[in-house]
Amino acid sequence: MNSDIVLFFITISLYILAIFTLFYGLIVKSEKPFKISVNIIVAGFAFQTLSLALRWYSSGHMPGNNLYELNAVGGWFAILFFLLLQLYYPRLRVLGVFILSVSIIMMLYGISKPHGMGPLSEEYQSHWFYIHIISAFLAYSCYVVATSAALLFLSVRYRVKWLLRMSKEVSEDFLEDLNVRFVAYGFGGHAVMLASGSIWANSAWGSYWSWDPVETWSLITWLIYGFHLHARLFLNWKGGRLAWTTIIALIAIIFTFWGVPHLPVES
Repeated sequence: MNSDIVLFFITISLYILAIFTLFYGLIVKSEKPFKISVNIIVAGFAFQTLSLALRWYSSGHMPGNNLYELNAVGGWFAILFFLLLQLYYPRLRVLGVFILSVSIIMMLYGISKPHGMGPLSEEYQSHWFYIHIISAFLAYSCYVVATSAALLFLSVRYRVKWLLRMSKEVSEDFLEDLNVRFVAYGFGGHAVMLASGSIWANSAWGSYWSWDPVETWSLITWLIYGFHLHARLFLNWKGGRLAWTTIIALIAIIFTFWGVPHLPVES
């Protein structure tokens, strides 16, 4: 087994341990386990960074050549955003439950697929390809954080006690603002992803847009998030409606990348 894969499984183990530590803090109603869990996440993030760096060095190109690499880097960005949030809003460590869970599922799905290293094919050797995947990682990581804030908002709104214990001093207004901000950040990254992907596709295959199912659903999800921002700014949507829109939009994202590729294609 390659060293980067060994580090990958160490990372997964630490992230799972961090989730259990968070829940242990709930059981004993103590602040100390929560702080320990963040330290465990930092350790896991360090191992994950080293794993991706080794893979980059060994393959000679940025990870992004297969589903394993794409999901691993996507999880890395999501955890990075969570740790950055912790610097300013330590009380939001409860978001770690959601962000870690989504990241672990993504990463395990990726490792279940072929994950051997190899050179990039000619069409992938483009600056536009790197802009495309980096903007996608940033966008979807922002969406994961936004959805986590939406779920926590709903737990505060509907008084889910075991989550409220981990989210003291976090108001509904703050969570709604966090949700809207990260949807906006993700929406911008999503737009760059679509534009750069179109330019890359034209240089690689001679067509800016082919209405491929994944392309089409990527556009649909972008429009859903655009509606979210429009509803907030111009229709004065607030609270639960915005939260549920965010959750539905992330489900559409998951369907785009995990469901659409498995749909039957007409011959």
